[in-house]
Amino acid sequence: MGGALAKRLSQTNQIFLYNQHSNKAEQLAQAGYGKACKEIKEALTPAEMIILAVKPQNLKQVAALVKDELQKSQMLVSLLAGTPIAALRRYFPAAHIVRMMPNLALTQGEGVIGLSSDDKLQEESKELLPKTFATLGKVYWIPEEKMDAFTALTSSGPAFFLMMVEAMVDAGIAMGFTAKDAQGFVCQMVQGSLALLKTDKHPGELKWQIASPQGTTIAGIRKMEELGLRGSIINTFLAAYEYGCKLSSQSKEEK
Repeated sequence: MGGALAKRLSQTNQIFLYNQHSNKAEQLAQAGYGKACKEIKEALTPAEMIILAVKPQNLKQVAALVKDELQKSQMLVSLLAGTPIAALRRYFPAAHIVRMMPNLALTQGEGVIGLSSDDKLQEESKELLPKTFATLGKVYWIPEEKMDAFTALTSSGPAFFLMMVEAMVDAGIAMGFTAKDAQGFVCQMVQGSLALLKTDKHPGELKWQIASPQGTTIAGIRKMEELGLRGSIINTFLAAYEYGCKLSSQSKEEK
């Protein structure tokens, strides 16, 4: 995700790249997505904003490298899932901390980006951040207590949706289409369905417009209800949410 952010943000910002595996930073730099830095201080010193894109289990190790180099005027943006601001504050007591939760669609400039901040962040910075991240997609300020729910819905959500798309393609293959043709048909159908939603009509109302009396669509809907598809989808998202809450709780308890 760090590399994807560098690619998009480098369109409008000067990016300083640091990775403990220096070849990864070099590859991004060679592709024109920023300047690779051999030492972490070289990346941190000139930066107005530090984006922390590491795995949560590596936080303690990374904090040891970063915290003494941070300046009070710098903002620390954390991509660490399940890691509340209170937990980050223990490692970075002087920083202005922002939690950021993107999703993979940011690689296409169509991401859903959630931000939560601590009380130290000034209103001016809150207004600036959505503009800074505009190349990623749509940016939303989220109360931190809703961040685990936002993560499940928008960050994990694309994986669940793509599994549904994959199943639709498989259905097309079962009905006699090639995989390539079936995927093309399904992708166009999905794009059209999303366009219908932009009319602000309720999904149920649009569904009723499609389902004619005693037709093929209502026959399929009846089978979906028999199989409990809607309940399965709801419970899938809730499982992701509950696991995120568990991670957050563990982060708060760690000393």
